[in-house]
This record gives sequence, C-alpha cells and structure tokens, in this order.
Amino acid sequence: METPLITEERIHPHPHPHPVIGGTAALGGGAKGKQYHRRSDAIAYGDRYQKAAALVDLAEDGIGVPEEVLSGARFERAVKFYFLYIRVNLLWSINLFALVLLNFLEKPLWCWKYDYSCEDRDSFFLGELPYLEKKEALTYEGITFVLLVLQIFAPLSYEGLELFWRNSMNKLKVGLLFILACDMVVYAAFSSPLLPFRLAPYIRVVFLILTSRYLRTCTVTLAGLLGKYLNILALSLLFLLFASWLAYVTFEDTLQGKTIFTSYGTTLYQMFVLFTTSNNPDVWIPAYRNSRWSSIFFVLYVLLGVYFVTNLVLAVIYDSFKEQLARQIVEMDSVRKRILEKAFSLVDIHDRGYLDKHQCISLFEELNKYRD
Repeated sequence: METPLITEERIHPHPHPHPVIGGTAALGGGAKGKQYHRRSDAIAYGDRYQKAAALVDLAEDGIGVPEEVLSGARFERAVKFYFLYIRVNLLWSINLFALVLLNFLEKPLWCWKYDYSCEDRDSFFLGELPYLEKKEALTYEGITFVLLVLQIFAPLSYEGLELFWRNSMNKLKVGLLFILACDMVVYAAFSSPLLPFRLAPYIRVVFLILTSRYLRTCTVTLAGLLGKYLNILALSLLFLLFASWLAYVTFEDTLQGKTIFTSYGTTLYQMFVLFTTSNNPDVWIPAYRNSRWSSIFFVLYVLLGVYFVTNLVLAVIYDSFKEQLARQIVEMDSVRKRILEKAFSLVDIHDRGYLDKHQCISLFEELNKYRD
C-alpha cells in the first residue's frame, strides 16, 4: 500500500495527532465535528473520515474525480478548485447550448452576397427564427467565446500546467479554440465581396461533442467500431461488385440486358437497389419472362444479400460494440478502484494495509449520512 497522500498531521495540526485507540477521539471526530451536506464540501473541508466517506459515495455513484486530483500532492487544495469548477457546470452547459444555437441564429453566409438578403422567407426555406445582424452575431459569439475560454483553461487551477498540457484532449480543445479565435477575427474584418466561408459553425458542434461526456463516449465507441465496420463494408462491396458483374455478363444478350442491364454501371445501381429489395421483383421481370430459370439467380442474390451479408454486418457491428462497451466498463471500474484506494489511504494513516474496528465504525457512521 502506498504512503497516504494526506496524513493525520496535515488534517489535525495539534500536539496529539494520533488519538489513543479505544477513546472517544479514536472515532475520528466525524460524528461530532462539523457536518457537511454536500460531498464536495466534505472532501474539501472535512476530516479524514468525512473525506473518505464522500469519496466512497462518489465511487458508488460512478462519479469519477480526476486521477490527477486524487494522486496529486496538492489534493486538499486542488479538490477545492475541482468542485468549484463542476459547481458551475450549469453555466458551461448553457454556454455550449448557446454556441450551437448561434448556428441557427446567424444569417446564412450566402445571404451577404445578395441585396435582398434573407428577408424573403417565401422564396427561401429558412424557417421562422430571427436572424442576428453581423454586429449582434459577433457580440453574441464574443460572449460565448470568453466563457468557453474560461471553461477550457479553468482546469489549470487544479491540474497544474504540466498535467494540463499532458492531456491530449486539452491540447485538442486549445487548438480548436485558437482556430475559432482566428475565424472570428477574419470574419469580423471581412470586407471582400466574395462569398465567405467559416469554420466556426462546425467547431462549435465539435466542442459540444468534446465537452459532453455522453456524446464523447458515443463518439469514441463509434470510432472504435470503424475499423471492423470498414472490413465488413469492403466484403459487402466486393459481393455487390461481383454479383453485378456476373449479372451483366449473364444477361448481356437477353431482353434483361437490353432493357435494364444496359451497362455495368447501370447494372451495379440496379443490383444495389435490389440488395435493399426496393425494386424486387420488378428489376428481373424481363429475365423471368424470357426464362423462368433466370429467377434462380436473383432469388439466390436476394437470399445471400438480405439473410447472410446483412446479418453478417449486423453481427460484426454488435460484436465490436460489445468489445467497446466492455472496455469502457473496465475503464469505469479502474476509476472507481482508484477513488476507493484514495479513500482507504485517507483512513489508513499508519499504512498498515487494513482498517481496525474503530476506523471502520467511524467510516460507516459517515457513510450512513449518504445512504439510507
């Protein structure tokens, strides 16, 4: 067991840091000390048992305190800034919503090219949302940009400069923030009569994905599926190309080839539509009229495409999804384990590797305040 990062002397700086086992003080003072109704306050200001109980409760709920906050030497100070940061999560969420909403309130870029602008809603399907003028849009965007800068660089208060730049996600956010700032400057100084182009609307959506834990998890899951999906997609494409070539060669000199399969490109398109059964059996009616045995080719194609290739694609995607989900569960368990290890180290001040009866009683008394 590693040496606890927070010792009894640091929490209770008085001449007798280690109470005698068996006395009232051995219970840690959690029951008689100041009570905290929020886990963030207990972790930031409570005694070691209150901190440990709050961390255990966080782990039970699956809420992970960043590892750099847990393992850093400035845990007590850093965790205060961390919970202060997440306490204004509502502000960050509103700002992200405002960023995405700006995409719908900005006047379309092509409107600046014409004299009549976008006021003629009957001629252009633009909806009923009011559009902001250029100055209004820049003011709106400037406010959201400042809040976005605060949100991105606020973790410096509890991570520190070194840990902040070590995180690849932070580097990506800062890079996108720089591109967004350059785009705003260019747009504000834009005076060319040419049709402008902006990256900002797309970057705002990317920021929403990077900031939202659930959207980011879904994106990572889909990215993990991409490798296997491309393999099975290549197999499906090969099946379609081969079946289309075989159909084109087989029915080239028949009524089917002269009316529907006139070229390989046309055959490929018709066979792709047949793969979805949208034009079944209309596409092979000429071949069926010429020879009923021709229907065997199309029936086998539909059976292989719909009941084998499609199910194979679904099976591969589902299997890959389960692997990605299992990987995420393992990661969540590791985060929960690190939080519980930190809670244990807070109570095990003597680094014995176990808790005695009095330590367990004090910890359970604090835990009872969180769970019925």
